[in-house]
Amino acid sequence: MKLNGKTALITGGGRGLGRAIALAYAQAGAQVAVAARSADELAETVWLIEEQGGRAVALNADVREASQVTTLVAAAQEALGPIHVLVNSAGVGLRRPIQETSEAEWDTVLDTLLKATFLTCRAVVPQMIEQGGGNIINLSAPLERIAVPGFAAYYAAKCAVDGLTRVMAKDLRRFGINVNALHPGGFADTRLVRQTVPEVRSGLLAPAEIGPAAVALAALPPRGQTGTTVDAHQWRSEGYQN
Repeated sequence: MKLNGKTALITGGGRGLGRAIALAYAQAGAQVAVAARSADELAETVWLIEEQGGRAVALNADVREASQVTTLVAAAQEALGPIHVLVNSAGVGLRRPIQETSEAEWDTVLDTLLKATFLTCRAVVPQMIEQGGGNIINLSAPLERIAVPGFAAYYAAKCAVDGLTRVMAKDLRRFGINVNALHPGGFADTRLVRQTVPEVRSGLLAPAEIGPAAVALAALPPRGQTGTTVDAHQWRSEGYQN
């Protein structure tokens, strides 16, 4: 299996795309630490992984808080060993015209999607450098599809994650760390999408579609593909999953 011997830490692993990636990694042989604020959702993810014979741990954390991220990374390493793969999948949605968006709402979106990505990467990178490499995967979005009224905060955050990914890839390549962005290729059938885009009910992508591309990025060797944004739906439709 592609990820035998690997340990992955996945934020936002309690549901949606984070859970789908966690299940795909477990099926590919990885040990998985899933993190989120909801203990019940994390427990279900771990149960699903263990039902298929995998190994997983659930770690409660608010990845918008630096101290909790430090504790999270230490707990994941203590439970499963060095982290080879980091997936930043913690998400939150907001659909509100910019003139109606409060400062608190703006901060919640940017902190969850962007600041949390920075904090988790900063916490994991030192041990990836020490072990000679690793793979970081940041959940992106099909930007051309979400540049629509009401998504100012979400779009701004995802554009920033895209830029962060590209610059981190340049910073970290010399250490054997690949940094890539991954998005489902369209609107996925997740709670976030159902709540923020209720008018879209046909053509939603199954969260599991993101799995093959996520596994391929997690399996990259040091100094492999980096600084790119991968469309998981296109990846599957063009037959790259094998």
